[in-house]
Amino acid sequence: MNKEILTKSGKLKKEYLPAVYFDSSVLIDYWMVEGTEIPQDEIEKEIKEKSSTHRVLSLVRDILKSHKQIEKMIEIRKKLLFEKVKVTPVITPLSILELTGWKAEATFKQIASESVGTLLIQKKSKKEIGNYLKKILELRMEESKNKKGKKNFTTELERLISETWINPSYTIAHGFSGLLLADIINFHFSIDTVWQDPCTYSYLQLSAADILHILFAQHLGCDYIASFDSDFKRVEKILNQNGISLLKSPDEILKIL
Repeated sequence: MNKEILTKSGKLKKEYLPAVYFDSSVLIDYWMVEGTEIPQDEIEKEIKEKSSTHRVLSLVRDILKSHKQIEKMIEIRKKLLFEKVKVTPVITPLSILELTGWKAEATFKQIASESVGTLLIQKKSKKEIGNYLKKILELRMEESKNKKGKKNFTTELERLISETWINPSYTIAHGFSGLLLADIINFHFSIDTVWQDPCTYSYLQLSAADILHILFAQHLGCDYIASFDSDFKRVEKILNQNGISLLKSPDEILKIL
């Protein structure tokens, strides 16, 4: 796919421009509202055929959808899936990496809170959560060795990893639907380059991942970069000088689409 959308230098081909680069903060919100683009009458029909538990979950879902930002992200998703838009939304492997980390932490906390209580697990740091996830992987690897030649059945550890890990094929087909996935090829980040804008970004306390998002957006030839991370506001003027407009809210994204 990327051979068809990128030039030899690694930029997006003309037919995909103008483009807006979605950083991980936007991608996570977009991914979270997957499925909400389904017409309400279809959802209600499905709910009638399910248990009261599913009806409760649907009620919570409706309440969450009333939140303005979530409501706007649903609007963005519907527009990208069902309408012709003027700007191509692009994501890269970097955003997918951050989504994977976020999903693992968020899902583990959700599951753990049902076991040991929300207050206890919410106090855990990212490093502590990472250690718990490492333990899960180690236990699963050991289990896998001992399971060889035995009856094939799904274990609790397999289910736990399945819950906390992103399913690539499903995510690409559904969660990322409406977005253009672009490889980063022929990207050069030299010593000479680092002393220029990247150093200023770092000086203004942007993380290395945020700086790479900006550099990737420039490399692909994007006219816009969308981020809900307030840190980006500190470098907005520099972005503008480099020909990139910063979109800081769902409303601003909708406006250019």
